[in-house]
Amino acid sequence: MSENWSLVTSSPQARPWAAISPQIAEVLRPVLPRLAEEILEQVAGELPMLGRDLAGPYGVALKAGVEQALEHFLGLLGADRPALDERLRNLYESFGAREDKHGRTLEILLAAYRRGARGAWEHFSRAALEADVPTQDVVRLAEAIFAYIEELSHASAVGFAQEHSDRAGRRNLVRQQLGEVLLFEGAATAPARVAELAAEAGWAVPERVAALVLPTVAGAEGRRTPLLPDEILLAVSDTESLAIVSADALRRSSAALAKASRTGEESVYVGTVRALAEAPVSLAHARAVQRLVLEGVVPGAPVVSAQDHLTDLVLHADPRLLADLTADALAPLQGLSPGRREILAATLRVWLAAQGDRLAAAAELEVHPQTVSYRMSRLEDLFGPALRDPRRRLAIQLALAGRPR
Repeated sequence: MSENWSLVTSSPQARPWAAISPQIAEVLRPVLPRLAEEILEQVAGELPMLGRDLAGPYGVALKAGVEQALEHFLGLLGADRPALDERLRNLYESFGAREDKHGRTLEILLAAYRRGARGAWEHFSRAALEADVPTQDVVRLAEAIFAYIEELSHASAVGFAQEHSDRAGRRNLVRQQLGEVLLFEGAATAPARVAELAAEAGWAVPERVAALVLPTVAGAEGRRTPLLPDEILLAVSDTESLAIVSADALRRSSAALAKASRTGEESVYVGTVRALAEAPVSLAHARAVQRLVLEGVVPGAPVVSAQDHLTDLVLHADPRLLADLTADALAPLQGLSPGRREILAATLRVWLAAQGDRLAAAAELEVHPQTVSYRMSRLEDLFGPALRDPRRRLAIQLALAGRPR
């Protein structure tokens, strides 16, 4: 054949098809009718994991996509244009998105593209050589085919990433909605809604849970919450960051929660472990123990668990009732000077805790046992029969335990 296949103009390296004569497209076009089908057969043979997909509607769509891509490629020869137009880009992005929707990586799909590129090259190069296309143009054709496949692969990767991002965003939103339903409404009020959201969020519904109050950091982009294991559901509002976690996951997450406390600058507060329907109760307990830490009643720590401070939570559940109890039970001390009142109150608290053991009380107070005897004699004068009445003694112990130390 004596035709001149070469172009006079050159092309940017990123678009090698532009340097190939459009006349070559006419040599290659007769190969197209069977090429897409043969490529898919080869792909199915080398990648059997795609076999079931190729037999269904996806196979039909993929075959049409291969045909369109091949036809479009021939139209690029001699043209200094981007590899993909909007229609083809959208199509190949959809192929990538489909892989993420089905929970797969891009590895198999991109392997299919590479196998398809080799198949196209085998058929096109054979046709080109039979038509006496110069070797230089055949080499350019190979470069163009594989550069074109890279563009198709990139489009699928973009579709995959976008779908993954969109699904992650939807999933995070659903997880937050689930956390809010459990913490503020309770599982018992909307069981169908909880089941629906849990299924969509991929969260196994546990029998027992705990609520968390998390530290947050205010920044330029709003409030940031700490990174936590995926099994912990976040429920973030404009004013606070909350979470809910299963009892099993709570045990596994101790290190992550300690790290989330921002090295002790702010604590993570853990509510009591309760039945799922009582998640709002656990949240109330987490907030209650947070209040006690802020008030200095309970010592701070990276992670403060309500379960470890049940006595304090009971004592301080209603500050007004505690004040009434203290005023009534410790009324005999009110007429003393502040200093004397504190000394006798401390002695009485230790003596009651030691169940009347004078030596143990003296060791705790770091005083002589005779001093304890003297102080207790004075306290018996003040309290009278109350120190021998079990119910009155309990009231006095509770009142003393609730006083700041």
